[in-house]
Amino acid sequence: MPNFQAWKFWERDKIPVPAQHWERESYIPMKPQELARRLASLIETEPKSSADLQHVEDRRSDFLGKACRIAEWAHQNYREKRELLLGGYDRYDPDADAQFLPENDLSQSKSAKDHEAYRDLLESISTALHTANYRRLKPLEIQEALSAASHWGVKLRIRFASFRHLEVHARGDILATRTRRDWRKGFRIRSFDVPIYQRLVVVFRTKEMQNLPDLVDPSCIHVRMFKNIPKADVDMMLPGSQVRLNWTDTGRIGIPTLWGMIMLASKLVKSFWLIALLSVFKILSSFVLIAAIVVASLVYGVKTIFSYSTTKRRYQLSVTRNLYYQNLDNNLGALLRIIEEAEQQEVCEAMIAYFVLQSNENQPMDRSAIDANAEALLKTLTNLDIDFDVDDALRDLFSIGIIQPVEEGWIA
Repeated sequence: MPNFQAWKFWERDKIPVPAQHWERESYIPMKPQELARRLASLIETEPKSSADLQHVEDRRSDFLGKACRIAEWAHQNYREKRELLLGGYDRYDPDADAQFLPENDLSQSKSAKDHEAYRDLLESISTALHTANYRRLKPLEIQEALSAASHWGVKLRIRFASFRHLEVHARGDILATRTRRDWRKGFRIRSFDVPIYQRLVVVFRTKEMQNLPDLVDPSCIHVRMFKNIPKADVDMMLPGSQVRLNWTDTGRIGIPTLWGMIMLASKLVKSFWLIALLSVFKILSSFVLIAAIVVASLVYGVKTIFSYSTTKRRYQLSVTRNLYYQNLDNNLGALLRIIEEAEQQEVCEAMIAYFVLQSNENQPMDRSAIDANAEALLKTLTNLDIDFDVDDALRDLFSIGIIQPVEEGWIA
């Protein structure tokens, strides 16, 4: 009976919850509505008297009311942030219907103002990604991906000198399961653990002078979002990537070509000595020999070039297929996703912090106690080790006005 489940390639990108080998990070994998419902259900459900029952109902009502207030505050706050971010991105959007025309004002103040707007936009994008609990990858992590490739990827070459700005952000550092055929097991389908990023965002802008396979508009800022990317294949998501053949492919192309040229040369040498022994048409034989060598060299050269191009096209097709199935959104759509995720994460953090303070029965708690209780609560809800961002949560709750500082810490 064949293992039909292994053929379901669409199942490979579905990550089980809880995820395996979750790397400790700040991302909370829950929607605000679901989190509020789950938290409300944790409030004591077995009161011993009618007074206790009323107390429980009051606590639930209070918490759900505060959860709605937190969500409304965040929605209002992020509506302004969304308008500012998208308004600043208009002039750099490569997919915009109306393109900004260059103005005649080339004064130094105009140039400085444009540079400041460009810098502020990049800072706003980075801030939104940070609030959405993405982590910016270090250059060393990208270089490690360039020097390796998973069983589903290829080695690539990136022209970093062609970019004015390039940054990569990721979240969801987990271990997923992928399947492939293993020649050592008779080409049977086997499962492998693969470290992946559940979400990957690439933000880049090219230079005027660029050395890329396809030229990119240097006046635009590109934002691309991908899902479930193996760590070793992060370079496949970078713009302007070029396939780099490994030693195995080089041997497959070069060795047969070299062997064929050696065999042809040996046959030509034998033919040359045969003609020389007959001592007939010496000049003609020399001309024929030279022409044969030239034609044979051209044939083998063309064959090598075609083999090289076919191999590169096959690898490029692999890259294209990965991009097609793993691309989530681009440019304006990606920014809308990011700002939405940032709002949801901020709401979730504030809800958890308020729930912890409320559960302490109006007794003050210091920052470290809130942090420890929130992380224990998240462990209960998600079965994941999550690094709770207590400072941002307390700041937001204080801005809303539903907690206040006291000498011993904070109180709801």
